[in-house]
Amino acid sequence: MAQANSLRQEVIKELEFLQVMGEKIFLYPFVDTTKLKTIGYTITHMLVLCTAFQLTLTLLSNGTDWLEIINVAPNLGVVLMTTIKYMKIYINRQFYHKIFNHYRNDMWGIVDISSGEQQKIIKTYKKISMFINRFLLYYSIPLILIVNSFPYLVMVYESQVNGSNEYLYPFDGWYPFDKVKWYAAVYIWESCMTAVVVCVFGFSNMLHGSLIIFICMELKIIGNRLENLINDEDAIAIFEDNGVQIVHRKILANLKMLIAKHNFLTKTSAKLDAVLGDAMLLNYSLGAIFICLTAFTFTVVDNLYKSIRYFFMFTALLVEIFNQCLFGQILSDHSVNLTKSIYYSNWPCATPEVKKIMLMLMVRTQKPFQLTAKGYLTMNIYTFSSICSTSYRCFNLLRTIYL
Repeated sequence: MAQANSLRQEVIKELEFLQVMGEKIFLYPFVDTTKLKTIGYTITHMLVLCTAFQLTLTLLSNGTDWLEIINVAPNLGVVLMTTIKYMKIYINRQFYHKIFNHYRNDMWGIVDISSGEQQKIIKTYKKISMFINRFLLYYSIPLILIVNSFPYLVMVYESQVNGSNEYLYPFDGWYPFDKVKWYAAVYIWESCMTAVVVCVFGFSNMLHGSLIIFICMELKIIGNRLENLINDEDAIAIFEDNGVQIVHRKILANLKMLIAKHNFLTKTSAKLDAVLGDAMLLNYSLGAIFICLTAFTFTVVDNLYKSIRYFFMFTALLVEIFNQCLFGQILSDHSVNLTKSIYYSNWPCATPEVKKIMLMLMVRTQKPFQLTAKGYLTMNIYTFSSICSTSYRCFNLLRTIYL
C-alpha cells in the first residue's frame, strides 16, 4: 500500500506542477474559478489579440517588402497559435478537469502495484513527463531574456561601433504614433507581450505533452494487464478444473474493466485531437512555407542581426512542428501496440465469451489514436519528413531563382 501511495503521489506531484504553471496564466483551477482569475484570463487574452492585430497591420502596411513579410509573418503565426491554444484550453476547462481527476484517482483501479513491470512503467513515464516539463520551463526563461534583450544589445553595439541609428524591437508591431519617439515604452510593451506569448505557448506544450505521456503510460499499463489477464495460477486452475467458474468470472470482470479504461482513453484522445486541431492545422499549413522562407532569408541577408533572427525563427518553427509530429507518432504507436499485448496473452485458456470480446478489442486497437490537423492530415514522423522535404525543395527553388 505504501508503494502504491508513493507511485500515485509522484504522478500527482507532476499534475500539481502543471496546476501551479496554469495558475500563473489564469487557466487553473479549471472549474470553480474565481472572478479574479476570469478577469485575468480576459485581460491576457485581449492583450494577445491586440498583439496579433498589431502584427497583422504591420504585415499589411509592408505588403510589398518580402523581407518585412518574412520578418513579421512567423511572429504573427506564433501569436495566432498562442491565441487559439489559450482560448481552447479555457473553453475546454471541464475536459481538462476530468483528465486531471482521472489520473489522480480513476486510473489507479487498474494498477497492480505488486507488478514490478507496472511500477517501472509508472516511474519511467513520470520521469519523461518531468523531463519535458522542466526542459520547457528552463528553456522558456532564457528564451524570454534573449529575445527581449538581443535587439537592444545589437542596437547599442551597432550604434557604438558602426554609428548606426537603426532602432530594433522584439517583434516590430504597428503603432498609431511615432514609435521611435516613444521607443522605451514600445520596447517595454513588446518585451512584456513576448514574455506573455512564450509563457502561454510553453504552458500549452507542457500541458498537452504531459497528458499525451500519461495516456501512453496508461495504455502501457493496460497492455501489461492484458498480457497477464490469465496468469499461470489461473491457467493451472482451469487445467485442473479447480474453481473454474470463479476464475472465469474474475477474468471477464478484469477484461471489462480494462475495456472501459481503453474506451475512456479513446474518447480522451479524440477530444484532445479536436482541441489541438486548429493550432496544428495552422502550423502545418504555414509551417512548410515559413521554414523555407526563413531558411532562405538567413542565408542571403548581409545583416548579422537579421541573419541570426531568421535562423532562430527557422529553428523554432522546425522544433515546434517536430514536437507535434513526434507526440502524434508516440501516441499512435502506443495505441496499436495493444494488439500485440492481446495476442500475447494466454487466451487459449479463456472461455468462448472472453475470446470473442478479446477479438473485438483486438480489431478496435488496430485503429490507432491520432493527432490530426482537423482531420486533414495525421501528425506523425512521416508528415514531418514530408514538411521538411517540401521546404527543402522550395528552398532550392528560391536559391536557383535569386542567386
